[in-house]
Amino acid sequence: MNEDEKTAVTKKPGYEHDFLPGLRKMISWRQLLRMIPLSRTAIEIKIKEGSFPRPYPLTKLKLGFFLDEIVEWQRQLVEQEANRLR
Repeated sequence: MNEDEKTAVTKKPGYEHDFLPGLRKMISWRQLLRMIPLSRTAIEIKIKEGSFPRPYPLTKLKLGFFLDEIVEWQRQLVEQEANRLR
């Protein structure tokens, strides 16, 4: 296995900053809404229900989501559907 393959295997989604190991990638509401086919209102409801990762305040007016938490939510969504179909 070459170095690129090793890196690809060991990298976790949301931890793509090689220059700062351990730094979790954050995304904005705008970026999130481009990735997830739900409205902002639907996501806000899911956050209140506890079924979607919560945003973290970056400033008084700006919130950010950790990308790895969004990826994990999506993985669990697929897993739940697979279990439901069994």
